[in-house]
Amino acid sequence: MAVPSSDRARRPFLLSLSLFLFISAALVLLFLFLDPSPGSLAFLPSRVSASAPSAYSPQQQSLTPVPARGSPPHSQPAGPLPTANAEREASQPPAAEEARGGSGSPGADDSSGARGVEADAKAGTSVAAAGSGGDDGELPASVRWQTCSRMGKGVSSTDYIPCLDNLRAIKALRSRRHMEHRERHCPVAPRPRCLVPLPFGYRTPVPWPRSRDMIWYNNVPHPKLVEYKKDQNWVTRSGDYLVFPGGGTQFKDGVGRYIQFIEQIMPAIQWGIHTRTVLDVGCGVASFGGYLLDRNVITMSFAPKDEHEAQIQFALERGIPAFLAVIGTQKLPFPDNAFDVVHCARCRVHWYANGGKPLLELNRVLRPGGYFIWSATPVYRQEKRDQDDWKAMVTLTKSICWRTVVKSEVVNGIGVVIYQKPTSNSCYAERKANEPPLCSKTDGSRFPWYAPLDSCIFATSLSSSDERNSWPVPWPERLNVRYASVPGDSAYNKEAFEADTKYWKQVVSEVYFSDLPLNWSSIRNIMDMNAGFGG
Repeated sequence: MAVPSSDRARRPFLLSLSLFLFISAALVLLFLFLDPSPGSLAFLPSRVSASAPSAYSPQQQSLTPVPARGSPPHSQPAGPLPTANAEREASQPPAAEEARGGSGSPGADDSSGARGVEADAKAGTSVAAAGSGGDDGELPASVRWQTCSRMGKGVSSTDYIPCLDNLRAIKALRSRRHMEHRERHCPVAPRPRCLVPLPFGYRTPVPWPRSRDMIWYNNVPHPKLVEYKKDQNWVTRSGDYLVFPGGGTQFKDGVGRYIQFIEQIMPAIQWGIHTRTVLDVGCGVASFGGYLLDRNVITMSFAPKDEHEAQIQFALERGIPAFLAVIGTQKLPFPDNAFDVVHCARCRVHWYANGGKPLLELNRVLRPGGYFIWSATPVYRQEKRDQDDWKAMVTLTKSICWRTVVKSEVVNGIGVVIYQKPTSNSCYAERKANEPPLCSKTDGSRFPWYAPLDSCIFATSLSSSDERNSWPVPWPERLNVRYASVPGDSAYNKEAFEADTKYWKQVVSEVYFSDLPLNWSSIRNIMDMNAGFGG
């Protein structure tokens, strides 16, 4: 049957209308797939829009940072602070990706950090949350973190440390004579609001104990020390690895033999029994502390961020406790009488400089009866400069009542001297000259954070039962033994000791390992909290 002419005339119009509706529907579906946020569904019926929050959107998850203690409301630490509920919610795959990325910006994931992709840190960091939270009201603003870039001449974004790479503050220093440029100068305004990217090709670190001897090169890609210290066996490169043979400037036969040599010339040191805590000054790549772990000794190693490229990064990647610091004009961040032994092997510190303040700082952190092990050229070389340094050291150690216990013969081109700090105050009273003087209660706070170095000696605190400060019982019994630090104060110390022990057992066992999952996101934000509080 023939089709009416009127129907034939309308057929092209119907085909065009059908094609238009099909393309429009496809575009709408594509738009919803790419942006399922509530704002993009505003034109749909209310029943459809009401169900929209179930779809994940990066801007719906609150990443509002918590202001640091003592800072104004607008001053915030460099990182989000997750709650326990937020961490549980982050266990879902989309949210987990957001937590790991820490960026909140579209397309940001773990691979962006691994590839070393650097976004411009000058871009805005905060964005308004999309939509509203329904009955709960408006969602708080989210934070869009950028990766750090353009940190200044000579500063790599993957190695950026805000308080040590503050070039503006360093340029403004009046003097660098006492290593002021190696000390911490934290930015005030504007505060850093970016994330340090991972090095290109970063991999999961080598597990301990293998990491003591080898790490992935790409995790700390700094070859300078390989060439600079190639004759001293600090570190070598082998394929994808950096290998640490246990050598050092003073470790001619290896650090293991060096540790054994110290115990041979000074048997009372008894690594891991009499000596439990050690401070290693100018540690290099911290092999001394790493090998002492085999002796059940905990060593805190430190060195400055200087021309010895990435030495502390090497130590931390190896799994050895270490931090960046220098004995310049400020105290070390440790309480008085904290260490059994202080060690320096060619650490390049002029102990007698600035009125002897650097050595007075060691005296402060060294336990009464503790030892200072000094392995340096003034001990055994006869050049005039070395002998002048040695004479100055002899005069200074006598003035603070340190006793020379051992001065070794030169073995394989090195020599060692070991001093001991007094266990009582009698020597201070018998000195012919009160120089350096004993400190009084008005000589400043004992709180060490950002405090200037002392120019005086604090008297040794004595127990009520003896005129001499007794050494702790051998490890591990000393862990649970209470010591009175002030005469007649044993009852108070017992209560304080028991209360403090109970508190920290609860914090460690219940908070960090139970209520707050220790994944990378939570660890990073605990570190951010510490940085915000001046840590």
